[in-house]
Amino acid sequence: MDLAKLGIKAKNLLDNDPDAISETDIEEGRLLICRTGIDKDDYRVSLEKQIEIEDENGNFDEECEEISESGSSFEEIEEIIEYYLEEGGKEESIC
Repeated sequence: MDLAKLGIKAKNLLDNDPDAISETDIEEGRLLICRTGIDKDDYRVSLEKQIEIEDENGNFDEECEEISESGSSFEEIEEIIEYYLEEGGKEESIC
């Protein structure tokens, strides 16, 4: 794993696509790296875990837990990627 290369790849994607999402399935549900904000130089990046939950009636719903949120600097994105990988995210899912 080369965290710096993944960081560069993710930063380029996130800088250029306001709808960018990287995701991977994990045992409990799925992990997502999401971008919010339309300004190329000033946006937020979050790491979220979505878990499918069954209620007492047998219906399924998704619960979203924010693991981390940061700004758009290279260092902050690299930190989000590190958390993503620690939580079970796959390198190849970082587009």
